[in-house]
Amino acid sequence: MNTFIGKNWFKLALGAILIAMIASFAYKLWANGSEPDQRLTAMKQAPSFQLEDLDGKPVASQDMDGKVRLVYFFYSFCPDVCMPTTFLLSQVQESLKKKDLLGTKAEIVSITVDPKRDTPEVLKEFGNRFESKPVPGGWTFLRGEESKIHKLAEDFGIMVIKEKDGNFSHSNAILLVDPKGKLRNYYDASNPELDVDHIVKDVVTLSKGK
Repeated sequence: MNTFIGKNWFKLALGAILIAMIASFAYKLWANGSEPDQRLTAMKQAPSFQLEDLDGKPVASQDMDGKVRLVYFFYSFCPDVCMPTTFLLSQVQESLKKKDLLGTKAEIVSITVDPKRDTPEVLKEFGNRFESKPVPGGWTFLRGEESKIHKLAEDFGIMVIKEKDGNFSHSNAILLVDPKGKLRNYYDASNPELDVDHIVKDVVTLSKGK
């Protein structure tokens, strides 16, 4: 067991359980037709950050205030969940574009947990597979120091564990942050019942200041 896991195993396990419980509860409420204000009650202030975009320019979380944010921790070398989840986000992107929300009232933020391998060039190629740059400020890929990003993920409630082979185990959750920077929901992206309309419906609700 590596040092990171040894020191943080309880937090990681608790975080994973918490995400699963919140995601399950939130989805059940949505499926049962609960009102948006019941499903999207603010949980806490989302952690602030300052990272870099793929052009090396600093990007702070405060720069996104005023927009609804969908935040996803991923890495491009991920052998399983990251690719289909990023595809799901690309579908969300298209729906938000059609509603004229992307880049103005909503933004997708993908943060790599593997910045050493996920160079700007690698991430630009990865993003191009999903047409992630058609709207300025619509979908932003961010990088930074590995330890800093892993701490940020932990503060968000996302488990990240570096494996011996250089890959990462991580919670596959999409985080919903409102225009004031409040964390509103965790979506379990591995849930086959999670769909584009569910996510977009919540983004639209929060974009109206609900």
